[in-house]
Amino acid sequence: MRIVKLDKQDNSFEVVPENLDDLWHLERIIEKGDLVSGSTERKIKPKVPGEKPFRVKMFIEVSAEDIEFHKFSGKLRVNGIITSGTPEEYIELKSHHSIEIEPMKKVKVKKKVLKKYHIERLEKAKKASSRAKMLLVSMDDEEASFALLKEYGLEERGKIISGKQGKQYKGMDEGTKYFDEVLKKASESGAEKIVFAGPGFTKNNFEKFLEGKDKEFEAFFESSNSVGVTGLNELVKSGVIDKIATELELTRETEIVEKFLAEIGKDSGLASYGVEEVENAVNAGAVDVLIIGENALLEKREELEKLMETAESLKAKVHIISSSHDAGKQLEGMGGVAAILRYKLVK
Repeated sequence: MRIVKLDKQDNSFEVVPENLDDLWHLERIIEKGDLVSGSTERKIKPKVPGEKPFRVKMFIEVSAEDIEFHKFSGKLRVNGIITSGTPEEYIELKSHHSIEIEPMKKVKVKKKVLKKYHIERLEKAKKASSRAKMLLVSMDDEEASFALLKEYGLEERGKIISGKQGKQYKGMDEGTKYFDEVLKKASESGAEKIVFAGPGFTKNNFEKFLEGKDKEFEAFFESSNSVGVTGLNELVKSGVIDKIATELELTRETEIVEKFLAEIGKDSGLASYGVEEVENAVNAGAVDVLIIGENALLEKREELEKLMETAESLKAKVHIISSSHDAGKQLEGMGGVAAILRYKLVK
């Protein structure tokens, strides 16, 4: 979850959900009577007889009446009465409409009272997000520019000049010194994920330079046509950041399922699957990690949400796993509901 804005005085927040876990958190936060704002499309009936209806993109605010997952799309749908919106000429105040909340789509929620537990759940979702602190480095053999990726854009973090001087720049010592400085500055940023990009072979040489180095970040290497601020912005617009975030989420989900399967393989008694068995383990307080497949959640939403809430109340970690990759499909093959236990249950 990316928290764009949190306004305690206005009792409102703006967020960008990034996965199904985030949609589930939002469903637990949004309540009847909340004002929910977002972009949508609406079919407009023409005023002139004989003309065909047409669709218009608009930004609306609705007073929420009910909140539900749309079974076939996996989107969070907020149904309610329109209270405001733009363009005004197409807004029918007090009419019913739905806002569909989906990953990577910003939404604003204004509550009568923004309570402490609402904020705690938002912070929990943010902490669990796959988008760790990310630094972008645009580099060639002359300079390297640094910027942290923020919700609101790029925060520039300076530049390093290589000291290259035409044909005189041939010594490996100077090149190594430049790379040492880039590595030092990158490490000092505290970023967990760093993307190095640029034209030419410098980024490739830097990738070789990093081999065997002791570093506390995960490095990614991409190509770009420019360096400096232009290169950094090019990197953001290219979609590379979203691709990396998706890959990280896939890796996280795969690791969770593989850990569960490893316990099954060891016959350790620390893994359980199937709704009934997992429910018994949850009620016994034995579940450390509850794993729910997204298709299972959509098919048995009411039953599994109660299970998830109980697990959370007993300090278990809850993960919703996408069905779009192999690990998710393996989970589906076992009923879509599984758990890693804190201790072995006596049968």
